[in-house]
Formats: sequence, structure tokens, C-alpha cells
Amino acid sequence: MAHRKSVQAAALTTVAAASLLLAACGTTAAKPAASAAHQPVQISFWESHSAGGPPGLAVQALVTQFNREYPKMRVDLTITKASHKALGALAAGDAPVLAMISHYDGSFLNANALVPWNKILLGGKNPIMSAATEQSIFPVVLGNGEVNGQHYRLQADAKVSQLSYNEAMFAKAGITQPPATWTQLASDLALVKKAFPGVVPLAWKDSSAHILPPFLSNGGSLFLPGSGGKKVDFLTPAATETFTYFRNLYHAGDMIFAHGSQIRADFASGHLAIADGTSAGYQKLLDAVGGKFPVGVVPYPKGSTGHSANLAQGLGFVLMVHNTKAQEKAAATFVNWWFQPKQQAYWGTHSGFPPETRAALSDIPQSFMNSHPGIAVAVQILESPHTIARPVSQAYKEVQASLDAEFYDAVTGHASVQAALQALQQQADAYLSGNSAL
Repeated sequence: MAHRKSVQAAALTTVAAASLLLAACGTTAAKPAASAAHQPVQISFWESHSAGGPPGLAVQALVTQFNREYPKMRVDLTITKASHKALGALAAGDAPVLAMISHYDGSFLNANALVPWNKILLGGKNPIMSAATEQSIFPVVLGNGEVNGQHYRLQADAKVSQLSYNEAMFAKAGITQPPATWTQLASDLALVKKAFPGVVPLAWKDSSAHILPPFLSNGGSLFLPGSGGKKVDFLTPAATETFTYFRNLYHAGDMIFAHGSQIRADFASGHLAIADGTSAGYQKLLDAVGGKFPVGVVPYPKGSTGHSANLAQGLGFVLMVHNTKAQEKAAATFVNWWFQPKQQAYWGTHSGFPPETRAALSDIPQSFMNSHPGIAVAVQILESPHTIARPVSQAYKEVQASLDAEFYDAVTGHASVQAALQALQQQADAYLSGNSAL
């Protein structure tokens, strides 16, 4: 069985390489002309991963494999910023059939630009996706683009927030176990600072995907209960506890705010002990380190509730309006194929993202999971009942922007915690109620 899996993975990789080589040469083998009745159903597919990175190459390989397996259908892949361009293309009459867009899909819903997958792929009289496949998808993945019971966006890659740490630095500081609670994390940061005076103990991202998980783990909620999603719930002990915790770390010199390339550079150079990031960024962190020291990875610590919490985010498949029934069926066939175990196992071992179905886990060797702890931890987080989907409305996108700004001001001391939370509550409620001037 292991040999057959390796052959399958190798075949996909070979197909991808051949496809890229043909594209580079600009030539393809000549084919005899076919009548219109026998032409494959064309599906234009716009997706947003970088063409040269692992996710982009994995998508290309999978699309090529699908086209080989389904000669009556053809997925035409275009690498572009679909989240930003697909709506404009729809207005111009040139939209793709299938697109891979971010979790901020509220603008697409407001424009009535999407066909719900419930129409053909899920549910209905003759769904393309089997009940077994649907049940195998991690619940938080399946629910990521669900609005009022309709699945408008099916997550194509799932990423969650997690912490990576310098194991050698931890050992020298006398830390024998990674932090399991926020209290323990604060203690470990103090030990690192004492053992390594010139090292930054922790770099944190001041964005909602990294602020909301500790808030939720401390008992917070995204919306005020009973408000019907029209009010947030930040004037609470959970919010005060979370904002105050990071404010104390910042003013003790145990934490800085940083992002992306700065975090990777500081971590790789040994100037940073713990890096806040995502499962998608873990491999980039390893590449930056280049094997100079071992890198551990853990879920976010437990809060006062006794459990950790997280948000699932990432790109997802959407079906655009104004296409033929045949194109809709072909697009649904491709998405269903994407979620089958073999394809999900390939995605989970080649893209840097975890698989999105439980069934794929049996097709991924345990040796791979052992050597890729970032993927293993991401799967653990996706399995957790305390991992939830990011809200998709445009209004909540604005709420998150306000959260980022007020959190930064409170933590850095530009505003008191209570003043920041008051401002956040007021502005966020205005966004959700539609009364904001913006």
C-alpha cells in the first residue's frame, strides 16, 4: 500500500512537471479537430496561490491530473488575485466559472454573484458529493462559507494560528515543555529573556485571526448573545483579560508586534524565541531556519475556560453565476474530486496546508506527520470543537479592522484597555447595524 501511495504521489508530481514544461515550451501535441458536440466542457478556474510556491504547484498538479481523468471536462487554470478581480470580471461579462477566493466573500454575496453549492454538490435530490465525503470534511472546514444554511464557499485550503519556538533556546533556558496555558507562556517568556538578554521572547501578529483565539479561549464570544449578530461582545471580562495580558507582556519587554518576513528573519537569526504564525507559514519558517536549530510547534495555549481556541481561515471554492448547467456540473465534479482521499493526501503532503478531510489522514504516512509537526498540529486544531470559522460578512470584516487597531493601541499604551474596548464596541456595533458612516 505504501508503495502504491508513493507511486500515486510521484505520478501527480510528474504530471505537474510535464505540464509546466509544455507551458514553458509554448507547444502541445497536435490533435485532430473535434466536433462541437464532442468538445470537453470548459471550466475557467481562477485561483490565488503564487504560481511558483508549493500551494500553487500542488493546485497545478491536481488540475492536470483531473483533466487526465475526466477527458469530457477541462479545467483551465489561471493564477490571479481572484478575490479582487472576479467581481469586476463578472460585471464585464468575463467571470470565471470557478474561483478560489478568501474568507472575505461578503462582497460576492452582496452582489448575488455566487451559486450555492447546495444546488448541485451538497444536499438536493441528486448531490454529486456523497454523504461519506461530506461527513469526512472537518466540520469547521465545511462550515467556513456557510450562510443561513447555504454553502457558498467550500474551503480549499485551511490555515489556523499556532506558535513555533526555538527548541534549543528553550532547553538552554530550562524550559522542558512548551507552554500549555497563557500563564505558562508568560513565565516561559520571562525565562527566555533572563537566559538570553538580547533575544526577543515573542513576536505577535496584531490581526484578528491572532487576537480572537485567546479572547475566545478566555470565554469571549464574537457576538453579543441574543443580538442576532447585530452587536459584538467586547465589554466583558474576557476582553479585558485578553487585552491586559498582551499589554503586560509588551510593557515588560517580553513581546513585540511583527509580521511575515520580519518574524522569519528574526527567528532564523536567533533573535526571536517564539514566533506567532499560521500553519501555512510554518514551512516558510523552517525554510528560513535552514536546519540551524530544531523548531517546535504547538497550538495556542489554553485560556481561563480550560481549553484553547482558534479561527479557521483560507481560500475557498465559489461557483459564479451566469454559467451553463453543464459548466456548473463540471465545476461541482472537480470540487468533489478535490475532496477525495487521494487528492487530499496529495494536497496535505505537497502544499504546506493540512488535508481538509479525515479520510485523507489514513493515506498520509505517519512518518510524514512526524517529520512535519506543523501539519500535525494544524490537523489537531481543525479537529477541535473550539475552532470556529471566521465570519464572512463585509460588516464583520470592518469589525476585525477596528479590532486590530484598538488592540494595538491598548497593548502599546496609546489608549487604556477600557477606552480601547469602549471605542471598539461602539464602532463595531455601528458596522454590524449598518449605521457606520464608512
